[in-house]
Amino acid sequence: MKIIDAHQHYWHYNQSEFDWIDDSMKVLQQDFLPSQYKEEMKDNNIHGSVVVQARQSDQETKWLLDLADHNEHILGIVGWIDLKSKSLEHQLKEYKTSTKLKGFRHVIHDEPDINFMLDPQFINGLRLLDKYN
Repeated sequence: MKIIDAHQHYWHYNQSEFDWIDDSMKVLQQDFLPSQYKEEMKDNNIHGSVVVQARQSDQETKWLLDLADHNEHILGIVGWIDLKSKSLEHQLKEYKTSTKLKGFRHVIHDEPDINFMLDPQFINGLRLLDKYN
């Protein structure tokens, strides 16, 4: 049986960007990159992984897609996209060509606006996701 790691992160650690990682999580206060994970995969009989964005930015999604292009064990990417963006439809059309991009995630609980999900632009963004599958 092939084992797939279905939720895995890569990052260049930066304390200001990952301020939620406190001293009780020192093991996370470092870079995590494909070269390190390949050894873990061998030791644990892992066939591949789905990499999930750790930062909410377009740059993060593009960086992960670039990693996927250069690392065959990355079987899929769950990226981030601004669902309220006026250029969302254009971005979704561009991303449609990325075979390793499997979806998007938005960390809602980090939004300061309690009604974020009720915003008409956000709802329209969800509709566009549905349209572009």
